Amino acid sequence: MKKCLVVSWCIVMVVVMVWGQGMDEGYQPARVVSFEKQALDARHPETSGGYKISMRMGNTLYVCHASGPASTFVDWSNGKEFPAKLEGKVLLVKGPDGPAELNVQHTKTPK
Repeated sequence: MKKCLVVSWCIVMVVVMVWGQGMDEGYQPARVVSFEKQALDARHPETSGGYKISMRMGNTLYVCHASGPASTFVDWSNGKEFPAKLEGKVLLVKGPDGPAELNVQHTKTPK
């Protein structure tokens, strides 16, 4: 009886772990390569303010622009790693203070 209970408990734990990993479907580790706050610029309002962020996911470097409250990006720095996934021209990043949407300006891949 005790052996059956232990086996059942192990099966439940495996199912819970597999189900939990399925919630992050499509996300993979992305590392912050550079992070800088952009100054306001009246001549180019589309890129002024916000943040210029470069992230490496796999072999690809994504150069992005993001805007949002400073609290969203307070813990972001070079070398930090966050789960991310690409959806079209938007890199969705799960940061410590919630999700952030980074608009991909261009990408670079090694040759």
